[in-house]
Amino acid sequence: MINWLMEQSILISLVSAFMLIFHKPLLKQLGAHHIYSLWLAIPLMLLGSLVLQLLPSLLAESKLETFEHYRVLASMAVKKSGTLLSTPLLVGLWLSGIAIMALLLLLQRRYLNQLLKKSKPYSKTQADKLPILQSPDITSPMLTGVLKPIIVVPDDFHKLSASQQEAVLEHERYHHDRGDIITNLLAYALLTMFWFNPLCWLAYRRFRDDQELACDAQITSSMNTNDKIAYSHALLAYSQHANIGMLHTHYGNKNILKERIMQMKKQHGKSTLTIIAMTLGLSFASLMLNQQVLAGDHQSSSNEQAEKSTKSQKQDIHPLTRVEPKYPKAAVEAKQNGFVQLKFDISTKGKVSNIKVVKSSPTGVFDKSAVKALKQWVYKKSKKGAKGAKVQLDFVIDEPATNVERIKVTAK
Repeated sequence: MINWLMEQSILISLVSAFMLIFHKPLLKQLGAHHIYSLWLAIPLMLLGSLVLQLLPSLLAESKLETFEHYRVLASMAVKKSGTLLSTPLLVGLWLSGIAIMALLLLLQRRYLNQLLKKSKPYSKTQADKLPILQSPDITSPMLTGVLKPIIVVPDDFHKLSASQQEAVLEHERYHHDRGDIITNLLAYALLTMFWFNPLCWLAYRRFRDDQELACDAQITSSMNTNDKIAYSHALLAYSQHANIGMLHTHYGNKNILKERIMQMKKQHGKSTLTIIAMTLGLSFASLMLNQQVLAGDHQSSSNEQAEKSTKSQKQDIHPLTRVEPKYPKAAVEAKQNGFVQLKFDISTKGKVSNIKVVKSSPTGVFDKSAVKALKQWVYKKSKKGAKGAKVQLDFVIDEPATNVERIKVTAK
């Protein structure tokens, strides 16, 4: 699980960095609607990664060998550092972060419930498809509510002109029509999963800002110059409120006020086909990069990959979680390479048991570390499980250079 998270975190970082670095020219050329849709590439990339994880048999090239080989590398820095975090500790830290993020979500839900209880119907408007409440505790209009969406406006909302009020309300209605509250929850769920990655936080804020830009582009697309100026004044009136909430939209935002006003001068059309093509293009590129990461996960050449196979794979039972063995410190200091061949059973629930060392070299050097790691592997659930599955863990100090030809020689 930790390995998968780190792999996906790297890929998300690459996509996020691309979107953040090239955001300004992309926004200028593509427009707010298209740039906002490009953020779909991240969840699509993660979905593709899960498909690759769940269907590894589709990527298998050959099934010739009895043992499946996994390479265990040891960096020379290992012997200098004895403070590497263990897998259980990393999992504990990750789950603690998720718990904190969930708590923040619950606290905001509680705050919004109290806010709505104190709010009163806004009497200046006629019947609307969404309820409109007025609250003295907010300084900017917003949309909240997943099952029962409600627009909430501040006390001074009546000071805006009728046209400005209607434009602001239409802005919030468009949030509802597009399903932005649910979208924001999904984005927050991804942020919760990768809370440890600072680029994810920057990408989440940029995504929410792009959401507002896309709404502005939609509402002002049919406005004349005077109406756009009036709309800009409404933005300015609420520009001091920049609270990005997980369960509500944020109309006012002083951080991107200039960007929103400037963007209204450069209207771009919205093409559904263009949005689909760009999103799928970026997602496909990310997926190919993801596949390269998965292909290199075992640090083996293409010839070695073609020879991988195990009895469990023939039964479509493959490992979902692999814990890499710790390279023994003494072996690192002695610069020892070696391998351990293991035979084991897999229960119907995917648990590993009855582990036996078939062969190892040097004898006894890597056995304990290999057995300890294999006990923590989790395989795909199956109806019958597997008996006598086999795996070989190759312990290698340093990988040879990529320009050095490697030929595997076996003796029968």
